[in-house]
Amino acid sequence: MYSMPKVTITTDNKTIDVPSGYAMIDMCEDHDTSILFGCRDGACGACMVRVLEGADNISPMKDDERDFLETMAAEPNERLACQCVVFGDVKVEVSD
Repeated sequence: MYSMPKVTITTDNKTIDVPSGYAMIDMCEDHDTSILFGCRDGACGACMVRVLEGADNISPMKDDERDFLETMAAEPNERLACQCVVFGDVKVEVSD
């Protein structure tokens, strides 16, 4: 039996089942989460999250996201939720 990927947002103490290939921004809009979105295009950093587990279960980082995160001096495990697609279990928290 197939089980859907689980996204755990530790900041919210919430775990959400999502279909594989589901955009994290859509998940956050469909469920009440503390992940905030500004531009929704990877250019503002409002949706930065820290990936605690399952980084390999998120879509690879594109050059634009990598460049932006380098400019922001982000930690290696930080990602922009608006740029992430979920393919397996992931645990994140909202970055400070």
